[in-house]
Amino acid sequence: MNTKLLTTVSVVVLSGMLASANAATFNYNYVEGAYEDIDRDGSDGDDFRVSGSYDISPHFNILAEYATGDFDNPLGGSSLDTDEFAIGVGYHTEIAPTTDFTANVRVVDQDIETVVNDTGYGVGVGLRHMFTNNIEGDVNVDFVDVDNFDDTIFKVGARYHFNPVVSAGLAYSTSVEDIDVISGNLRWSF
Repeated sequence: MNTKLLTTVSVVVLSGMLASANAATFNYNYVEGAYEDIDRDGSDGDDFRVSGSYDISPHFNILAEYATGDFDNPLGGSSLDTDEFAIGVGYHTEIAPTTDFTANVRVVDQDIETVVNDTGYGVGVGLRHMFTNNIEGDVNVDFVDVDNFDDTIFKVGARYHFNPVVSAGLAYSTSVEDIDVISGNLRWSF
């Protein structure tokens, strides 16, 4: 991914966040299902991800996610099955009437068939912003370290809220280790 393009997209998203005047209250109680198309340094794959969040106090939430999928085997032959499970704690606070700052710490268990089966950690920071009553944007930076493999991931996303309960989102992420992900998701908030 072109670094200049990613920087431009981030500046546009952040500029829009600062310009919006709608009041927003973000919901951190949800269950979400997602499909992800992944390009890992020329090796194609996809996965399905189920994630959730639950507020345990005004500024803290617990997080959990499970993903399963497969990737082209870089050595040839059949594809490699993957499974990943993460659980953690998130922090969120309003920094403007329509913008929340978010942070999280997660334990990550990763199993890539015949390649890695180990547990590590992830940390991340981000911003959520409501551009209108129905359109939300987010930017995130995450760091993950599992089995002597570490990566920094940059993500930008958009979400359309059909009503207070149902929303759909699209996201794009790229990483230092040349992993690009395009994803679509459907979220149920409660």
